[in-house]
Amino acid sequence: MASLPTSDFPKFIDGDVLLIISTTQYYKLHSQVLQAHSPMFAQEMTTRPGPRLNAQARRENAAAYRFELVKKPGDDEDPGQFLRIDVNDNGRSPKSSASLGTLPDNNNGKPANIINQAWEWLFGIFYNREPTFDDSGLASVLACVMALIEVSESIGALEHVCDIVDLALMRQDTVLWSAVMGDPNVWIELGRRVRSPAIYREAAIHLVGQWDVLSEDKKSRIGADIREILQRKADELALAKEAIELRILGHYPQFMTRTASSKPGRPTYSADIYMWMCVSFFRQWFAQGISDDRTRRAPDGGLNFYAALHEGGGAYLTHMDFKTFHQFFPMSIKACHVLEANMGVLKEDIKQFVGDLMTERTHLKRAEHEIGWLTCAKIEKEDLPWANDVRGHRAQDGLEQVYAGMEAEQAMDHEQTPPRPKKRARMFVEEDEDEDDDEGMFVPQDGVDVMDEDGE
Repeated sequence: MASLPTSDFPKFIDGDVLLIISTTQYYKLHSQVLQAHSPMFAQEMTTRPGPRLNAQARRENAAAYRFELVKKPGDDEDPGQFLRIDVNDNGRSPKSSASLGTLPDNNNGKPANIINQAWEWLFGIFYNREPTFDDSGLASVLACVMALIEVSESIGALEHVCDIVDLALMRQDTVLWSAVMGDPNVWIELGRRVRSPAIYREAAIHLVGQWDVLSEDKKSRIGADIREILQRKADELALAKEAIELRILGHYPQFMTRTASSKPGRPTYSADIYMWMCVSFFRQWFAQGISDDRTRRAPDGGLNFYAALHEGGGAYLTHMDFKTFHQFFPMSIKACHVLEANMGVLKEDIKQFVGDLMTERTHLKRAEHEIGWLTCAKIEKEDLPWANDVRGHRAQDGLEQVYAGMEAEQAMDHEQTPPRPKKRARMFVEEDEDEDDDEGMFVPQDGVDVMDEDGE
C-alpha cells in the first residue's frame, strides 16, 4: 500500500501559493500566512486574486498563485524580486520559465548560496520554525543574519525577523560586545536596522563617550537622525560634567559650616584651620586640572580625572604632593599628618559627586577591557530611532482598521433597521403559582414595563 504524501513545510498539500527560488528549491505555502507576514504578497493577492480552480485542479492540489524569484545575473548577493506568473483555472502557468515537471517532488535540496538559504529561513519563520545559523563565530553568524535581513526587507517582512536576528547576535556575548566597541559606527546602524535595543544602546554609549574626538568623516557616516540623537546626548553629558565640576569647586565639608545663631568667633573657625588649608589646596589642584584640560575637555572626556576623584585615597594629591606643599608651608610632622588626614575626609566627600559619571552602562567593563572614554550615557526608549516608527505599529493599526470596519458595518446596519417603538407590547400569560417569580423578569407586577424608554 502506497504511503500517503506528507503535508509539511516546505511543501503543504493544501498550500495555494507556489514560490520558486530555483529549479531545485521551491515552496508550496498558504496565501493567508504570506499575506499576514509580507505587505508585498498581501498587495499582490488582494489587488489580483487568484483564479477559481476547476475540480481537476483542486483534486491535484494545484496552486492558485505562482511567484518566481528573479535575480540580477551573476550577483549571488542579490536577494532578487518575486515575479508573479499568471495561473489559469487548470492551475497551469503557460508563461512560466520553470515548468512543474522540472521541480522535484520531494523536499528541497541544499540551497545554492546563502541568499537562497535565507529564503528557506524566512519562510520557515513564517511557520514558527527557528532558523539554524552557522554560529561557529561572529563573522559567520553576521553573514547569516545579514542575508536574512536582505531577503526579509525585499518583501517587507523585516519586523518578523528582528527578534530572531537580535537573539542570534546576542548569543555571541563578549565577542559581540567587543566588536561593537571596536566599530560602533557600523553597529549602531545595524542595531537600528534590526531594531535591537541592546546593540543600538551599546554602540550609542560608546559613540557618546567619544563624540568630541570623533572625526567629522566618521560622524558623517552615521544616519542624520541617529547623529542628531548622539549630538543631543553628548551635549547633555557635557552639561552634566560642567555642573558637577562647579559643584565640586563650591563644596565645603558639612562640619565646617556655622550658623549665625551660634555667634561664631575666631576661635571657632581656627579649630578647622587644617580643613580650610585642605580646601584651598584641593581647589588649587582642581583649577590647575581645568586649566590643563584634564577634566571635561580632555581627549578622554575627563575619564582619568573623574576616575581619580571617584577612587580617592592615593589616586591624587599623594604624599609626594604634600611634601612639595610643605616646602612652601612647612609644619611639624604631627601637623603634616593631621593635614593629610583632613584631605582624606575631603576626598571622601568628593566621591559622591562623580558617582554617576563613573557608572558603566555597557556590557564590557573597564576592569577587564581597555575602554578609554566615559560609558555613563543613558539611552532611553525615546532615544531609539524606531520608537515612533509607523511600521512598529503596523499590526496594531491593522487591528484598528478591522475594528473600525466592523463598527462602520454595524452603524450601517443600525441605520437600515427601522426604529424600535417607544412602547413595547405587553403580554400577560397565565402561569402556575410556582412560576410567579419569573413573571416579573420583563413585566413588573405593578404593570409598568421596565423596557419602556419613556418610563411609563
